Amino acid sequence: MKSLITVEKLLQSRESYCVVDVRSPKEFLEARIPGAVNLPLFGDEERAILGAAYRREGAEQAKLLGLSLAAPRLPQLVETILACAAGREIVLYCWRGGMRSRSLFSVMSAMGYSVWQLQGGYKAFRRQVVSYLSNTKIGVPVFVLNGLTGVGKTLLLRELARCGAPVLNLEEMANHRGSVFGAVGLGAARSQKDFEALLFLALHDLQGAPYLLVEGEGKKIGPVVLPDFLCEAMREGAHLLLEAALDLRVERILNEYAWMTDNRQALTAAVLALQKKLGREKCELLVAKINLGDYSFAARTLCTDYYDLYYRDSQREKGDYLAVIDLSDLGKAVSSVLDCCREKVLQNTSAGEAEL
Repeated sequence: MKSLITVEKLLQSRESYCVVDVRSPKEFLEARIPGAVNLPLFGDEERAILGAAYRREGAEQAKLLGLSLAAPRLPQLVETILACAAGREIVLYCWRGGMRSRSLFSVMSAMGYSVWQLQGGYKAFRRQVVSYLSNTKIGVPVFVLNGLTGVGKTLLLRELARCGAPVLNLEEMANHRGSVFGAVGLGAARSQKDFEALLFLALHDLQGAPYLLVEGEGKKIGPVVLPDFLCEAMREGAHLLLEAALDLRVERILNEYAWMTDNRQALTAAVLALQKKLGREKCELLVAKINLGDYSFAARTLCTDYYDLYYRDSQREKGDYLAVIDLSDLGKAVSSVLDCCREKVLQNTSAGEAEL
């Protein structure tokens, strides 16, 4: 029989556990431990009923009511949890390690299953995230990838990650591309709490890495706000400029949004949001082109008449970049970035040893 597991212990090998959030669907949507599966003991309406019973009749009556609501579904719930676990050990959590996770833990333990209850619940995990992000400082070199819209920064980051490079894909964590089109086709943007949880876990997993790679971002990505320590590390980091021809950039943009062609409403709404910067006439032309299926014209015009102008206003002088890398060939660009990072880290190490 298992018992309590701490957040720290869970983080040491979280991939080996099936983490089950037994809170209501609404609680889960607001914030959760990344990777957890939501198998609620009570639905949203039931949770509200239990809360009202607790306030009106007291804890004992609320417990009895909770038992009557949960009991009929326990066999199916246990069966579903076991199927999700697929042989892994099970960690249950609720808001603060209280009655919901403890009740299910007791049932599964009594049945002889290998199960843990997360000490302190989601609240303990969230406290760990806040503490870490409030007190940490990146102590390794940070390499920031910059480039015009469509150049392929996200493609490059994904390929670097596949090669085992220490990558922080912030836009993926935010579920937002960081522009007026940033949420198109991605569904709801990540909540601030969930973004911070993903960032915390990524930094936790990359402890000991000799450097970090990240795409250049502002203070915000869509609705989420980056922590100050990360903004500072990006600002002070070594910046690399990525370049590609306009035709290739347009092609990559079309590939990114190709599956959105049957849902033009979101694309046209994003274009119309640019009227103050592009003017009504140009936006209406772009909307007409999108409705006609001429996505190439729209992508090219948005690059030349909006994104390129906006980016160049904030672009560093070319001499301020550690390197300028041609992203026409993705494989060669990956090698160039990795070589550049290793060389810079080696230089920093040699300089530090010389000072000693």
